[in-house]
Amino acid sequence: MKRNWGYYGVGLVLGFLVLLISQLPTEKMRLVMCDVGQGDGILILKGKTQVLIDGGPSGEKILSCLAEKVPFYDRTIELIVLTNTDFDHMNGLSSVLERYEVIQFVTADGVHESAALSRFADQLTKHEVKVEAVGRGDEIQVSAGRESEALRLEVLWPTEVNKEYLAVFSNQIEKSKREQILGASAKQGDLNERSVVLLLEEDGYKTLLMGDAGDQTEKELLKLGELPDIDYLKVGHHGSKYASSLEFLQVVKPEVAIISVGEGNRYGHPTEETLARLREVGAVVQRTDKEGTIEIGQ
Repeated sequence: MKRNWGYYGVGLVLGFLVLLISQLPTEKMRLVMCDVGQGDGILILKGKTQVLIDGGPSGEKILSCLAEKVPFYDRTIELIVLTNTDFDHMNGLSSVLERYEVIQFVTADGVHESAALSRFADQLTKHEVKVEAVGRGDEIQVSAGRESEALRLEVLWPTEVNKEYLAVFSNQIEKSKREQILGASAKQGDLNERSVVLLLEEDGYKTLLMGDAGDQTEKELLKLGELPDIDYLKVGHHGSKYASSLEFLQVVKPEVAIISVGEGNRYGHPTEETLARLREVGAVVQRTDKEGTIEIGQ
């Protein structure tokens, strides 16, 4: 019996060491597309710096991904970016705020009312997280300490952000003012086209993160004429047929296209039309519904 307990103890120690080694930070950037089901949850790590873009529909799923990829002794997220306030991007972030200290939170002005938004606003207020607006032309630089661990994200979309709309992320705003902001935001049209679009350049690779942006945003970005040839594409709107137009794909020319999508989802994402366009430009397609959590830069 003593011998068995000894083996058990050695096994625990070895397991702990394996976990510790697997989670040791590296100054090479890693991008993780968390398997959050039908939604988006993207984790970017570099050294001790951690950036989370969206939190998916489930607190349990996004926390599971963070527990696997973020060192267990690190309870700080340097930056959260919310690309839009749809349930499948925002809901899991409330649980993240309960578990981790968040240094910075940014989003744009596409907002609509929901119970998930109210809960998230409560958590932002409770944990005294400042909300900041970002729009086209902004550069987000974040680091846990050393310059070598810094991450830089360029904001490509949206333009002309109304910073006053971000007041809905506070539970202290007056009801009439909240209703006024939500009504004005609704008049802007499809909120997916107000998604935050980001360009990440690290380790000689370019990654374009499209949020839920569709072909309307793609057309505007093409008009601006500044879309680069990229290596990785986070496919817009989970592979909807109304995103990833052929004209757009022929300009950005992704080597790899990653689709965050839930297995057997009721929307039919990703659509065959989008998959055909991705194949036409030669992109290798990776999908969370087929592969689970996907990591780049291991």
